[in-house]
Amino acid sequence: MPDVFKFDPDAKTVTFHGDAGLELLYDLLLRAKFGDGYEKPLLISPWLAALLRQLDQALPDDGQWFPEKPGQPIFDTDDLLAMGDAVIEEGHTVGWWTMTPLEKRDYLRKVIAAPHPLTDLEVEFIENDIDAALEQARRLVADADDHLATPGHG
Repeated sequence: MPDVFKFDPDAKTVTFHGDAGLELLYDLLLRAKFGDGYEKPLLISPWLAALLRQLDQALPDDGQWFPEKPGQPIFDTDDLLAMGDAVIEEGHTVGWWTMTPLEKRDYLRKVIAAPHPLTDLEVEFIENDIDAALEQARRLVADADDHLATPGHG
């Protein structure tokens, strides 16, 4: 049985071999990105999204890839909220706040959810969650400003 992967300590590289190696790498990366708690830096990573899309194209999809369940939606409400949270917390590092609406939708599909698809309704749900959090933050700042403007607080 050939090795699934090989580590070269001198070159500091790991090489995955054959379908089994690609399947292992793909599964590990999916679990790292979409596992418990969703890893925000991995969710927003365009390079990881690109690699996952390439692996997704190279491997057969028999419905076995995490977090997919055959016949079920890939993402539930909590997943979509976690994606919105990642954008809220980490979006400044990728220019989210300066993107056009079309660029934002594209980013949600091609980076945040990659390699999995998002429906238009799912994209709208995430956008609404982000907008609601932004509006809540604005109200909080306005309330704090109003409070600080009262006599004895300045």
